[in-house]
Amino acid sequence: FIQHLRDLTGRMSSSGGKGAGLGLKLLLGAGALAYGVKEATYTVEGGQRAIIFNRIGGMQMDTILAEGLHFRVPWFQYPIIYDIRAKPRKISSLTGKYYPIFWM
Repeated sequence: FIQHLRDLTGRMSSSGGKGAGLGLKLLLGAGALAYGVKEATYTVEGGQRAIIFNRIGGMQMDTILAEGLHFRVPWFQYPIIYDIRAKPRKISSLTGKYYPIFWM
């Protein structure tokens, strides 16, 4: 695959001048940069918390991340995201009335 790209770049630079080959290189570089930024960021939504798992050192339990945009080292760290919102549960009683109870 890399050899085909080099051949294509060589053909473009020899036939279309230096601008076409440079344009293709810039386009590939911008794509690689965008992919790197996408892989290095993640979002923790509202009502969630995250902890980081590191493939080398394990869990970082002292760091709990709140909502927002966060950064990570791709392929070595990944977030484990938990939902922390209270969920209502229905409990029936003999009186027949409904009393919602919120549990964590």
